[in-house]
Amino acid sequence: MQVLHTERMLMRPLKLEDAQALNRLNSDQQVMRHIGPLQTSVALTRQYLKDSPLRDYQLYGYGRHALVHQANNEFIGFCGLKFLPDFNEVDIGYRLLPSYWGQGLAFEAAQAAMQFGKEQLGLKRIIGMAMPDNQASIRLLQKLGMQYEKQVTHLGTECVYYAIEY
Repeated sequence: MQVLHTERMLMRPLKLEDAQALNRLNSDQQVMRHIGPLQTSVALTRQYLKDSPLRDYQLYGYGRHALVHQANNEFIGFCGLKFLPDFNEVDIGYRLLPSYWGQGLAFEAAQAAMQFGKEQLGLKRIIGMAMPDNQASIRLLQKLGMQYEKQVTHLGTECVYYAIEY
């Protein structure tokens, strides 16, 4: 999987060694309140890495990227594309530690991931989903140029469904 660079971040493939840092993110109540259940242990996060991102890299050749802030080399979250077989669509997703919210980093990373999808993978369409009360995420999808299409149920949760076509 390709490594991407933005002005402030290195976007690299996730790896098993990220389990502890990713668990810190996925067990944060602020982060997960609009996403889903907390991951309660590093062991569960390691299994998640094997079952989802690492598996996606093997199956599709792409997936979510780890976000590493260049100023301090800290793992601050993830962002990237994910094929969703249930919808037969490619989704942009992002998750950052709260101390990095409000700095434009999710937008910066999502733009880079979407550009990679369009230019390197030849994608003609990318979707983004968010819980209806997650206004920050909805604003980000809109800022990325996505348009609202419908409301769907994804992994048992009601979500708004946005898309962009190239």
